[in-house]
Amino acid sequence: MTDQPTPTVTKQRVVRVFISSTFRDMQEERNVLIKKVFPELRRRCRERGVEFVEVDLRWGVTEEQTERGEALPICLAEIDNCRPYFVGLLGERYGWVPDHITEELLETQPWLAEHTEHSVTALEILHGVLNNPQMTPRAFFYFRDPQFVATVPPDQRQDFTAENPESTEKLRRLKERIHTSGVALRENYPTPETAGNLILEDLWTAIDQEYPEGSAPDPLDREATEHEAFAESRAKVYVGRQEYFERLDRHVESEDPPLVVLGESGMGKSALLANWVRRYRQAHPDVLVLVHFIGSTQQSADYIALLRRLMGELKRRYELPQEMPSTTEELRAAFPNWLSMAAVKGRFVLVLDALNQLEDRDNAPDLIWLPEFFPPEVRVILSTLPGRALDALHQRGWPTFTVEGLHADERKQVIREYLWQYRKRLSEDRVERIAAAAQAANPLFLRALLEELRVFGRHEELDRYIAHYLEAPTVPDLYEKILARWEQDYEGDSDLVGEALSLLWAARRGLLETELLQLLGTNDQPLPQAVWSPFYLAAQDSLVSRSGLLGFFHDYLREAVRDTYLPTAEHQHTAHRRLANYFARQPLAPRSIDEFPWQLAQAQEWARLQDLLVDLPFLSAAWEANQFEVKAYWAQIEDHSPFRMAEAYRPVLNAPARHAPYIWRLATLLDDTGHPTEALSLRSYLVEYCRQSGDRTNLHAALGNQALILQDRGDLDGAWALLKEQERLCRELGDKAGLYATLGNQALILQDRGDLDGAWALHKEEERLCRELGDKAGLYATLGNQALILRARGDLDGAWALLKEQERLCRELGDPNGLATSLANQAFLLARDRSRPREALPLAEEAYRLATNHGLTALARQIEGILTQVRSRLGSSPPPSVRDSHGVEPARVSIPYPEADPERAMQLNRQYQQELARWKALPLWKRLMTNKPQPPTGI
Repeated sequence: MTDQPTPTVTKQRVVRVFISSTFRDMQEERNVLIKKVFPELRRRCRERGVEFVEVDLRWGVTEEQTERGEALPICLAEIDNCRPYFVGLLGERYGWVPDHITEELLETQPWLAEHTEHSVTALEILHGVLNNPQMTPRAFFYFRDPQFVATVPPDQRQDFTAENPESTEKLRRLKERIHTSGVALRENYPTPETAGNLILEDLWTAIDQEYPEGSAPDPLDREATEHEAFAESRAKVYVGRQEYFERLDRHVESEDPPLVVLGESGMGKSALLANWVRRYRQAHPDVLVLVHFIGSTQQSADYIALLRRLMGELKRRYELPQEMPSTTEELRAAFPNWLSMAAVKGRFVLVLDALNQLEDRDNAPDLIWLPEFFPPEVRVILSTLPGRALDALHQRGWPTFTVEGLHADERKQVIREYLWQYRKRLSEDRVERIAAAAQAANPLFLRALLEELRVFGRHEELDRYIAHYLEAPTVPDLYEKILARWEQDYEGDSDLVGEALSLLWAARRGLLETELLQLLGTNDQPLPQAVWSPFYLAAQDSLVSRSGLLGFFHDYLREAVRDTYLPTAEHQHTAHRRLANYFARQPLAPRSIDEFPWQLAQAQEWARLQDLLVDLPFLSAAWEANQFEVKAYWAQIEDHSPFRMAEAYRPVLNAPARHAPYIWRLATLLDDTGHPTEALSLRSYLVEYCRQSGDRTNLHAALGNQALILQDRGDLDGAWALLKEQERLCRELGDKAGLYATLGNQALILQDRGDLDGAWALHKEEERLCRELGDKAGLYATLGNQALILRARGDLDGAWALLKEQERLCRELGDPNGLATSLANQAFLLARDRSRPREALPLAEEAYRLATNHGLTALARQIEGILTQVRSRLGSSPPPSVRDSHGVEPARVSIPYPEADPERAMQLNRQYQQELARWKALPLWKRLMTNKPQPPTGI
């Protein structure tokens, strides 16, 4: 077991670089940077999973705007956002010295009072580097060769020479201070192109050191980072009640059922959990705490992605040997088993926030995927708003407690502490006035209001401003007022606010800043940073950055944006279509894989989505990223259009050899989505391909998967032959998990043929392997199948003992499918074989309730038959919609085999074929003296 108790969290992989220079004389250098250097750095960074953002506020702003003092506050704020990266370029000009610095800026940056004679460029350098020695390792300066002026046309030289003798002296002192500071300095570069090459070299060296090759986080780490970033955004200026923390502490030290945290939206449930998790981890560094904030990203609201993330964390923390299941059904069935296996290693805490925000996929809001029983070592904390999730939790009877609104004193504390972060304060009468408002009991309302007051500069109108915002009775009403203020302050003749926020609303997980600027630009040019930064800085506290992706801080703002700018379905489809068109132009990369198909689906562009998924390189990349999403996209296509998956892939089915690298995944896709005939043709091809290439590892997996299809189609002889060959390979390879699966599937065939003795022997070996591997899910299934054999032999006591052990295992795992099956079989045995229907009735009713509540439709129909028989023996009326009485089948294990590595297999096979061709080309006498190359034996 790993010693690391908490999820691996990587820092946000974003590099923001502030570019500082004078205005007129550095335009050519900035052109080189924007057109050549920065695109190359962005390309290299994305290969490392890093987002590169340059901040050049001289680009797109006039010198007159700078002279009016409009840029300085923004420059200083953006420098802070870019730390520790800073690039400074200096020629022979000192730059413009502002006439005055506003009192508001002096309040937040008091050091400026001692530097009123400095230029804006010098103030940037002081604030960014010289006053902050920790910036030295990532700050780079470039001095242009003074002789460059001689190459400039005479009519332009005044823009490249010193403003006056005083400026010359100030520039000399500034350069001397830079020279002696120890920062990286390149002097006397001759041309703008040379400066660009030097900047590219220096920045890439620094980025390469910070994010070396191979350091890109895997999807699990990236997801953990996003959740931790979300938690960090909720942990600021939190006024929590000690009684809440103590209630959560008591719960995790108990063995009580999961605890449900309730409270109105915006009351701080997420903030409470984020702060409690931080506090608990500090006090208990040896305890694993897994926290998942549903709704923090679009993926986090998908219950399948949630299960995969939690199981992935458990697998790597506790070194679980099982492979991640490949289908939705298997994932749901395996989750309780994985919790149980991890719990053996020690106690851990699972926190799931905002269950109400789950996507309505497979009835996920009804929590059919969430176990009803957890091992005592797994401590579970949940939160939700009213709705289907809370209704499901109420049915389970789990304990709850409610987060209440802020008391008056707590509101005052929040007001003072929040504003003091920015060295702001309100008079006591204003504090009292805000705290007395009923809406201020909601922490989100209070935070949004304070953020507006923080950036308000006209103190003489502050009372009117407070009254204006307190007119909003709810948080959504407040956000509508905030949107109106943003439009007034930052739009002018443009639609910047509405356009930018509409794009963020339509994005799946948010947008990179560079993506947003490209989308907002015109004529293939991005929106100038100088236009974007004022609004971005003003809205920054209402947004959240997740590994560089900008999104909304709270769903209330998202709803306000939708209602204001995207009120109809057509508006929304247009926004999604705009993003789809943008990502269609991007290269095949994680961002386009993630966003492009999702945007097409949201825009209901079903023909384009089908064409995208038929593109096999894209399909392969998307499958690798998230196979469940690929299946979901096809389900949407078939539900909303005449397009069909089998026909779309017909060219591949007709000529699989032409598309060999993609066949394994396509076969799995077709099999998992109910296309057994098409899947079988590809599985058959894979078996033959693996035989020819000598790939034994992939061959065993291909045999097992082909056998399952034949078994489902009733071709038991064909399935049996494949399973026996698979068994031989598994024994030779020492693959115990594959061995127990193939033995179990063989045993089911023997049971169907009536060979109970042969089936019993195989099930016993299967049981031994399951116990050896600690696989409780496989164990409970084989016990149920053994119980069926014992009942058929008349050994009712033996069958009953196995069913009770199966029940115990299912309760430990929290597996509703297995538990309902076991209880139904027990009821059947009691009612039919022992004539004790009164004892059988509660078992059958519990089994029927479990199957119905968890969406196990087929199983519920089987249990209806048993329930009918039990009630008829008692003289009770049957439940509605009862079909003919029939027994319930025991749980059976039919396990598909893990996905192989077709690309690696192809590579080894090509190498082997080349070696074989060279051997065959030798003369016979030389061939007899040369060993024939051997095919690869596995991957």
